[in-house]
Amino acid sequence: MPVHNYPPCPECGEKLIRKPAGCCPACGAEVTAFVARERQRETRIEKVVAIVGTALMLGVLVLGGGLGVVEGLLAYAIGGAAVWTLARGTFYGRDDPA
Repeated sequence: MPVHNYPPCPECGEKLIRKPAGCCPACGAEVTAFVARERQRETRIEKVVAIVGTALMLGVLVLGGGLGVVEGLLAYAIGGAAVWTLARGTFYGRDDPA
């Protein structure tokens, strides 16, 4: 499920929540191409995270199959933390804390 953030305007830095006629509502700058590039970047990140996340979880499943409950939970927590680290750029904007 894609998580879209609102990219900042390249001119004034205001978050582009709505873009009437492809312009920034704060400064009036043309932002259509910029927003399209940001959406493509988000899509690429989401695809990479999905592939890497699936590989990590399958690896945890295969390697952690003989582990006990506590060790298995720890292995899944480490795999989840790795996926979250890779996905930070998707969930947070450039100015938000990571």
